[in-house]
Amino acid sequence: MAYATLPAPILRGIERAYSIEMLWEGTSADRTIEAERQLLNLVLPPWQRPAVWSERQQVAFVEGIFLGLGTGHYVVNGRNYNDEGDLPMSGWLIDGQQRITAIARFKNDDLQVFGGIRYSDLSIGDRRRRFNNVVFPCFELEYQPNENLLKELYKRLNFSGTAHSSSDLALLDSTTPLSELQAATELTSAAVRQRNPAAAGYRNTP
Repeated sequence: MAYATLPAPILRGIERAYSIEMLWEGTSADRTIEAERQLLNLVLPPWQRPAVWSERQQVAFVEGIFLGLGTGHYVVNGRNYNDEGDLPMSGWLIDGQQRITAIARFKNDDLQVFGGIRYSDLSIGDRRRRFNNVVFPCFELEYQPNENLLKELYKRLNFSGTAHSSSDLALLDSTTPLSELQAATELTSAAVRQRNPAAAGYRNTP
């Protein structure tokens, strides 16, 4: 009897038991192109939609942390480096933008929970025990340089909950590939160095 052949897993990596505060206390991933967006210590791919949760959804999630309901996992592309810093797509946040945006807003006092409580209203003990040190598991992929595979993973992880609009879908398909954006960035940098060699020399001075 011939059995069906299943595809290889695309979510492969290590689960790390990071605390919430590692989102802002740890080493920040570097943006490698201008189209990327920073979210605390993580970087969002240029083809990810913006934050779409309503304030009510954000409040409910943060209140759930204090009520012991957990956080779920977030998924990042592993980081890899060369002598110049992070490689392209290192540290990309693939799943978790909405929840981490809610955390960032609460940490920055832009979000109130339980009828008016801000982060700065909490005692240091409550901040640490009830929020900062709560485990927010991170699934860290083996560094993946294949942007199409990361897009496929994003679709499978994120196309539930708040529905993606047709414009969100179009963004995934129409965004200029990272390789082309990098090439344009390198051309721009080369042109600047040619126009202003003194500035280029200054940047290379230890």
